[in-house]
Amino acid sequence: MTEVRVGIVSWNTSALLDRCLGALSAALDGLDAEIVVVDNASGDDSATVAARHRGVHVVVNRTNEGYARAMNQALADTPAPVLIALNPDTEPPPSSLAKLVERVHERPGAGLVVPRLLNPDGTLQPSVQRFPSLPLALVSGFVPPRWQRGRLGQRWWLEPGAPHDRCEPVDWAIGAVHVLRAGALGGMPPYCERSLMYAEDLELCWRLHRTGWQVWLEADIEIPHVGNAAGQRAWGWQRRHRYWAASYDVVRAVRGSAHARAWAGVNLAATAVHLAANRVGSLTAGPAAARRRHEAAVLRSLLPVHGRVLATGVPRLEAQPPASGLR
Repeated sequence: MTEVRVGIVSWNTSALLDRCLGALSAALDGLDAEIVVVDNASGDDSATVAARHRGVHVVVNRTNEGYARAMNQALADTPAPVLIALNPDTEPPPSSLAKLVERVHERPGAGLVVPRLLNPDGTLQPSVQRFPSLPLALVSGFVPPRWQRGRLGQRWWLEPGAPHDRCEPVDWAIGAVHVLRAGALGGMPPYCERSLMYAEDLELCWRLHRTGWQVWLEADIEIPHVGNAAGQRAWGWQRRHRYWAASYDVVRAVRGSAHARAWAGVNLAATAVHLAANRVGSLTAGPAAARRRHEAAVLRSLLPVHGRVLATGVPRLEAQPPASGLR
């Protein structure tokens, strides 16, 4: 009997994909697993690399279908009770995925479990957050970073202060490694396909919570993750625009247009404050000033993203993949 389906979506990440697939056998540690790689019309040899790995079924899309749609393809039509959505820029250590599957079975209320993610250098990669809200936006946008550490950071899961060091229920987790109970999906595909990329993980976790399922961080299981390998290739620093637009779309769908507009107002004000601070810091010389000038340019470009939602309540979602594609 098939115990697990592993889905991977690839877009021009052949070297990373090769390492990920090479690690899967040991990571699954004897589980009866189906492995499906969906390639989103890559311009490199991702599909060929995937096909070289024994037991991997490769689906090649003629056009770039976006992450959510392609991952839904990868995880569809299987009797497996556990589904694993895995990014190609992860390299799961031996037994790591098997342990996560075991946790799904051990926790009857868990619809989704996730590991503690690490950067390639072994440092913590923050991956668990609170659901978007006005109080969270006020704390993260206006409380000085030095005050966001300690108990405040732990309470709100802010990046400077949240240690990710306990196994516990959480609000939502980024989709680098999602280990799902298939029965928790209620017959629906895992990921919302409204956006080509980003926030599909947020929407999934919100949906699970609303239907009575928990999301668990399994902090004692660690998996390295490069992070944004395909997103960086596709959009560079403009991926922040895509992330924010997709997040606004999810908040609008879950909490309504009025809440999305209020959230955008707080984010717009916070961005303006941070932009002013970066402008002051960029007046000095040296590498730090150059970084501040770059960050100021990014923040300035985000003002119309927040402003559009504040004015209309509707984010601008991309209607098709950019010419350079995405994962």
